[in-house]
Amino acid sequence: MKAVYAGSFDPITLGHVSVIERAFHLFNEVHIIVANNRSKKHHFTIEQRTELVSLSIQQDEKIKIIPYGGIVADYINEHDINVVIRGIRNATDLEYELQLEQYIRNTTMADTIYLSPYTHYMQTSSSLVRMFLMSDKTELAATYMVPKAYMKMLEYEE
Repeated sequence: MKAVYAGSFDPITLGHVSVIERAFHLFNEVHIIVANNRSKKHHFTIEQRTELVSLSIQQDEKIKIIPYGGIVADYINEHDINVVIRGIRNATDLEYELQLEQYIRNTTMADTIYLSPYTHYMQTSSSLVRMFLMSDKTELAATYMVPKAYMKMLEYEE
């Protein structure tokens, strides 16, 4: 069974990584879509975000990392994806994700499943990491990212 986990990953955090690790054990193939969300102004380029994802997860033939500028529903349909994985940390996430699930249900044949990050990453977010970067508290961002990705992210910030 094939699954997709899409996000902007701007940047990828340990919370994202924990969801990917859980998905890795559940599915035969996991497509990680590094999306360009047209409604967001991204801090990092899609190429940078894709590299940070690659540095953050184990490399395996079951995992495909794809930078994608199109509509994720189109990708799902074009690649016969069975399941859409969405990460949930709290009630606010759930409300948004339920709206997104309706869109996925109306445009694809895929089912949506929700995975939460491991408990100690429940408060981790890309927004928090970006806030640390913008306030020159980069050392705090390190606690929310895989070390190799964190070091590469610092290079991007120079």
